[in-house]
Amino acid sequence: MNAADDTPRLVECSTCGNVGLGTGEIRCCESPMEPLDATPSAHGESGEPFAEPELDELLRAVYGMSSAELDVCLCVMEGGTLTVAELTERVDYDRSVVARHLNHLAALGVVEKRRQILDRGGDVYVYTPESPATVRRRFRESFLRWAAAAAARIDDLSREKGEGIAESESATQWTVFRDG
Repeated sequence: MNAADDTPRLVECSTCGNVGLGTGEIRCCESPMEPLDATPSAHGESGEPFAEPELDELLRAVYGMSSAELDVCLCVMEGGTLTVAELTERVDYDRSVVARHLNHLAALGVVEKRRQILDRGGDVYVYTPESPATVRRRFRESFLRWAAAAAARIDDLSREKGEGIAESESATQWTVFRDG
C-alpha cells in the first residue's frame, strides 16, 4: 500500500448514494466509490464552510481526553521514558491525576507502561512513548472505528425518529378544522 492509499478519504457510491470513509479502494454496488470533496474548505448543505477540526477537539471527542490528559500525553511524548513522579514535576497536575492519565494513555497504546526494578530496592512504573508513526496509526484506526460507530448511531436516530413518527401517527386521530 502506498502513502496515497493510506490517507482516509470520503467517498460516495454513484449508484446508490452510500457514503463511506476509509483508505484504499472502497467498493459499493460492485464498483469503486467516487471521492467526495472532504477538504476543510468544502461547504455543507447550509452553505457554511466545514471547520477543520483541531487536534484537541478530536482527542476529546474520540477518546474523552481532557486538556490535562493531552498535556500529559505531549509531555511524555517529548520527554522519553519517565515515571509518574518525573512527569508530575514537569506538569502542573497532582500525582494522582498524572497517574490516571498515564494509565489511560497506556490503554490507548500511546505509551508503554512497564515495571522497573530500582537499584536501591523496590520498583516503579515507567512510561515510554510509542513512536509517532505508531501513535498516528492507532489514533487513525480508533478514529475510523469511532466514525463508523457514530454513523451507525446517526442511522439509529433516523430509524428511531421514523418509528416514533409512525407510532404517533397511528395512535393519533387528526382533526381537520375548516373556516365556516
